[in-house]
Amino acid sequence: MVVLSELLKFERHPVRRGRPAVAVKPPPAPAVVQATSRCLHQEALRARRVPLGRSHFVFRVELASGERVIARITRFDRAECFTGFAYWRRLLAGVGVPVPRVLSMDLTGTVLPWPIMFLEEAPGDDLCNVYADLTAAKKLSVADDLLDIHRRVRRLPSGPGFGGVAHYGDERCHPRWSDVLEEYVNGALESLTSPQRQTQAVAHIRSALRGLSHELDRVEPLPYLIDATHQNVLVDGGRVSAIVDLDEVGFGDALYPLGAARTGLLARGPEADCIERVAARLCSGSERRRILDLYSAIAALKMLAHSPLSVAGPPSADSRLGARLRALLAVYASAAAREE
Repeated sequence: MVVLSELLKFERHPVRRGRPAVAVKPPPAPAVVQATSRCLHQEALRARRVPLGRSHFVFRVELASGERVIARITRFDRAECFTGFAYWRRLLAGVGVPVPRVLSMDLTGTVLPWPIMFLEEAPGDDLCNVYADLTAAKKLSVADDLLDIHRRVRRLPSGPGFGGVAHYGDERCHPRWSDVLEEYVNGALESLTSPQRQTQAVAHIRSALRGLSHELDRVEPLPYLIDATHQNVLVDGGRVSAIVDLDEVGFGDALYPLGAARTGLLARGPEADCIERVAARLCSGSERRRILDLYSAIAALKMLAHSPLSVAGPPSADSRLGARLRALLAVYASAAAREE
């Protein structure tokens, strides 16, 4: 586990500012209310933007009946995410994974000049938002639920290749798992300044990718929930109530989202024992622990970078979250590059 003294040591380093994110304006709330009424054939009263998601705008919409639904809105070049959600939702519900129902969607731009999808509102909040308030016993329950979901997802067939796909016929797969990781790293680096790319942490990530290539290329294309990390895992009453981002399912190493979850939780608090417990069940030796550290470092790099698909930019360079992510990046990249 990364300890706070290590984080604080790195937080003293000077801030380096990256390229500013390009803002994308969300649709106005009244337009979302009108679109909800048209799609669900029910009167909608009000919509409130929920500051979630890197690729979609999310609104919580209140209906005249007293019910609430979730509206997800995206750009036209991301409309296939919504068909992917409906596809994977059906398959995952079939193996017992808790996922919200799709109520309606419009991909034509008829009810709103954006593709829009409506989901039932699942109870609970993102793991990262409730984690600090969970008791040790409830963290144990969450870990058990995540392990059960992992086993259920593995009941699905293997993939046609590696990476995140919208359906089993998706041909955008990579031939090797290491190719997916290279894509993640290169994509993140493209949005950073030259000084930010020329850091020891980035060099350590490159070194770890080379040193662990044999082990990485032994990974099989088994299914995992690509976005079920510190976000998109809803927790209610100390239990996992739903997985709410299903635009793609990943094929490859199920340790990767755990590395991202560990980074996401540690960037916001002092520990991530729940995730460490789940990861320990999938780590059979020192190489696997190094691989988990590599995934945590890559996740930190991605969280610091601006994504061209993002509707919300990365944390500001001078924010506490940004500082802690840079600290985690340095610690985990160094650990991944260090051979036993």
